[in-house]
Amino acid sequence: MIRASPLVVAVLLMATAAALTAAQNTLIRFLGDSGMHPFEIAFFRCVFGFLTAAPLVLWPEQAWPRTRAVRPLLCSGLFHFTAMICFFTGVTMIPLNESAALTFAGPLFATVGAALFLGETVRARRWIAIVVGFVGVLIVLRPGAVPISLGAGLVLFSTMSFAGVTLLVKKMSATERTATVVFYQSLFVMVATLPLALWVWAPPTLFSLALLATLGALCTAGWLCFTRAFALADASAILPLEFTRLPFVALLAYIVFGEVPDERAWIGAAVIFGSTLYISHREHAAHRRAQIQRLTEDK
Repeated sequence: MIRASPLVVAVLLMATAAALTAAQNTLIRFLGDSGMHPFEIAFFRCVFGFLTAAPLVLWPEQAWPRTRAVRPLLCSGLFHFTAMICFFTGVTMIPLNESAALTFAGPLFATVGAALFLGETVRARRWIAIVVGFVGVLIVLRPGAVPISLGAGLVLFSTMSFAGVTLLVKKMSATERTATVVFYQSLFVMVATLPLALWVWAPPTLFSLALLATLGALCTAGWLCFTRAFALADASAILPLEFTRLPFVALLAYIVFGEVPDERAWIGAAVIFGSTLYISHREHAAHRRAQIQRLTEDK
């Protein structure tokens, strides 16, 4: 029997994660177009996502996961809650291709946040890449040519908020297991979205519940594929596969909603993604140099 190399498996997992993310966004938009409020969609996504993720954490531990990072977890949960509410609302208001393009800006916000709040060194090349990335955002939004829509603004703010989640998780990773962080984040966001869902409550149909359960399962499966891919291969080798999310979104948007991709979304997404890929490459190279230096000092 032929066994695939870890890199091949990582590439397949990364592509699968991109496809699952595209399917999630399509389901959110479909449910919104069907009349379900984004707040209610967010709540049920959290419920079914938690129900599928919790056993993966609780079963190996046979106990409630312990943590000492209560305050960072609460802050991370708040950022995650904000990001989810804004994204679920925004994605129902603009074309899927545009929302997908804007989400590629996440690493740009995360790099700026790391420099401003975590004291990380960001040198000139990465700052130039950040500026180029934000030029890509402007290509997608076309400010001045057309008014910036509320939906686009919400998706962009969601991307900024999720960058805050990324920074806090990065900081907590020194002392907390990834599974513990994901468990408590899921629990916090589920509880936080409940009041909003009750405010706009409309009993979902059985068909809607089935779609919502699928949405939660897709989220968990996508997260597992994404994290496993990074465990099997270097980020620089598999990160370019993130861009496959755009063609997946374009295909589903055309099949389900008849949306034809706008060329500015593709051009802007390519510019944004190219800059974030360069930033990731520089960060990876700096991390490798630091590891080599530590090994040399230990000797």
